[in-house]
Amino acid sequence: MTRQGVKPAAQDRAKKTRDKLLAAFEALLKEKSFEAMSVADIAGRAGLSVGAVYRRFENKDAFIPAIFDLYRERVEALAASPEGQYVPDLDAGLRVALRGMTAIAWSFLKRDGHLVRAAHLYARLRPDLVGDEWEAMIEAGVASYRQLVDAFADEIARPDPDEAARVLFYLLNTSMIEYGLYREDGPGAALSISDAGFTDAMADAMYGYLTAPEI
Repeated sequence: MTRQGVKPAAQDRAKKTRDKLLAAFEALLKEKSFEAMSVADIAGRAGLSVGAVYRRFENKDAFIPAIFDLYRERVEALAASPEGQYVPDLDAGLRVALRGMTAIAWSFLKRDGHLVRAAHLYARLRPDLVGDEWEAMIEAGVASYRQLVDAFADEIARPDPDEAARVLFYLLNTSMIEYGLYREDGPGAALSISDAGFTDAMADAMYGYLTAPEI
């Protein structure tokens, strides 16, 4: 049986070729920026012809949505993993829980920072190629922090739990991305601190925000 005139075997080969191109594309993202790579680079890394790329992607910009697909897959894989299914110890308190969550976020950034960098950049530069998925991912992230805020409501002084969750999401992502991806090019260059020291410091800063009484 065929689908749109393509035999199943041909579909399988096409998928394998596409997967090979996406794997090559991601490998290149670990080495250079999207702007610095060419279609020929992607083809060469995949061991395919340039024509094979253009038969599946109209141009290099057609790889931009793949950045978000890969990023989403990694986020979902983390959420489904034992590491990502972090259950805070309520008896240990909010501060310990925040340190645990920042450590997980840092581990993800160290492993998949190439995707984080590209996704955050092109969400701004080419929103036309991103669609609504980026906003949905943000809301999912906020929801995870709302769960934390609700779990430790007795320790938190912020009057609006939703706002508190959104501020947490912003603080964590901003600090992690700035320090983890652009350390030498920004304020992070002034820091001399271990990774664990950094994540603990960020967690403590968020703890201060959450527990500080309203003025």
